[in-house]
Amino acid sequence: MTHLTLWLACILSLTAGGTYYLRPGARTTQSIGAIAIVLHTMALIQLLASKDGFDFLTIGLLIALIGNLLLWFSNRDKDLSLLLSIAFPMAATIIALNAVEPWDLQQLHSASLGTSLHILIASVAYSLFTAACGVGILLAIQEYQLKHHHLKQLLRVPPLQVLERLMFEFIWAAFVLLSITMATGFYFIEDMFAQHLVHKTAFTIASWFVFAGLLAGRLFLGWRGQLAVKLTLSGFVLLMLGYFGSQIALEILSN
Repeated sequence: MTHLTLWLACILSLTAGGTYYLRPGARTTQSIGAIAIVLHTMALIQLLASKDGFDFLTIGLLIALIGNLLLWFSNRDKDLSLLLSIAFPMAATIIALNAVEPWDLQQLHSASLGTSLHILIASVAYSLFTAACGVGILLAIQEYQLKHHHLKQLLRVPPLQVLERLMFEFIWAAFVLLSITMATGFYFIEDMFAQHLVHKTAFTIASWFVFAGLLAGRLFLGWRGQLAVKLTLSGFVLLMLGYFGSQIALEILSN
């Protein structure tokens, strides 16, 4: 049953991505996106019920779900269809990886409520940063096209000011959650070296400082445009290296 739901969620996510690209303004497009998100949620719940806890791929599934949900809600009053046409197929890839068997992945047992909350908060933070990164890329491309007078090549996206405001809204929310994640992480980690979390922690702290600098620069120096996008992408890459890079390395070393 779990595999059937996963593959259905995969197919619907691919369909949603196509409809957001081909029919961005249609009401049926939002409906297909909503159905894909519901199936994605059902698949995640069924998958977690069949396992002892989270692993590398199920956390990726959770991050993809939250990211799509954030963009889907934001798309109601802003045209983020281009971003959704990319986000849904990416989610479909992660869903398909979870549907493929067998995977001998290291399980992160989450019997404790505190650890489960830590994972959930971290996943929401990563999803918000991913959404901010996507919006930032659209912002950078649109700004470049305007500066070089390529008006015929302008993307189908909201105005620059709207994109920039949305990007910083995502970053602020993600930064607060990342700070909570770090605080709870230090509390729940009993032996950082035994759990192979040194590299992950170092990259996460480095990412936190990048985003802290970006937000301080935004508040006091008015940083915006290409500089803000570059710092957003830099912080995002550090964060993803900290989590996914460390997890991939651990999986390879443990096998």
